[in-house]
Amino acid sequence: MMHKYVAANLISKPTVSVVGARGYSGLELVRILLNHPGVDLKYCFATESFSLKNYFSNPQIEKVECYSHSEILNYKTDIVFLATPAEVSLKLAPQLLEKSNCLIIDVSGAFRLKKNSYSKWYGFDHDQQGLLSKAIYGLNPWEAPIKNESRLIANPGCYATAVLMGLLPLLKSDLIEKDSIVVDAKSGTTGGGKKPSEKLLYSEVVGECLPYKIGQHQHYPEIQEYLEKFSGQKIDFHFSTSLLSARRGIISSIFARLKDAVTEADIERAYAAHYDLQPMIRFGNFKNNPQFASLKKVVGTNNTHISYLVDDQKLYVFSVIDNLVKGAAGQAIENMNKKFDYPVDMGLSQLEALQ
Repeated sequence: MMHKYVAANLISKPTVSVVGARGYSGLELVRILLNHPGVDLKYCFATESFSLKNYFSNPQIEKVECYSHSEILNYKTDIVFLATPAEVSLKLAPQLLEKSNCLIIDVSGAFRLKKNSYSKWYGFDHDQQGLLSKAIYGLNPWEAPIKNESRLIANPGCYATAVLMGLLPLLKSDLIEKDSIVVDAKSGTTGGGKKPSEKLLYSEVVGECLPYKIGQHQHYPEIQEYLEKFSGQKIDFHFSTSLLSARRGIISSIFARLKDAVTEADIERAYAAHYDLQPMIRFGNFKNNPQFASLKKVVGTNNTHISYLVDDQKLYVFSVIDNLVKGAAGQAIENMNKKFDYPVDMGLSQLEALQ
């Protein structure tokens, strides 16, 4: 199933389907995949009939066939992206894996939680424990799905991505007091999905910054699980989420106390140790790089910007991503690239900020 990337000549491109192609994350997947040199986007599926011509002017859409969700099992491809609600992914993933030898990259939360209750955090009982145990959590660069033979990758949540990217280097280097962590994360309204909701009405959101799901957000247990997995430390932290009066983007503000004798230079070294060689991650001191805390600088791209500031023993970190790209579709493409041994930024490096 693996295809090696040869710069001058890509032979036998893997074929791709996107399920849930009318949703925000699904449309982002289509936007990126249409221009990806290493794959062939063949099919898109949605609950309602639709045409990609209503969303894109890219001439490549002429080769993409669109069908209803009910027909997904009739059309095989090497890779299937599930940009569907968690309950739908839970149903479709085992059916697809049984019918074909495809790679599934699930953008929903259906296969993320290994230790926490799906009934409590997602509102349904999980009946695919075998698949759940085998699913790889595709947080890049912290997880490397290419090294695992699992055919199911669980794409991280958008808030979880921003928080984990900012916190993990600090915990791995043992620089902060783990009982002092507070996270205040804010997202554009596309993070709430496309389904009509009163709280997402323009008149409700404009001019506001509305806290929601306090103590109940499904990304909290996800962050907890993977902080422990990747850092080796059990973390219990304050976590609040709010809706911004903006379409897209996430800024996670992280606050913590530094351990004794930890300096700003130690913070810099921790981020450099993990991110210096990563092409889509930028970090720096907030005083010197205030633009790294700007949503406008990342929206539309797959980049992660991290800035930090030390004030005595207090540490301030701002981790900023586009919730629809690095927080969903772009990271899913990263996972695909790594699984097929392509450059991690293939099909992503050309994305420009929507300033």
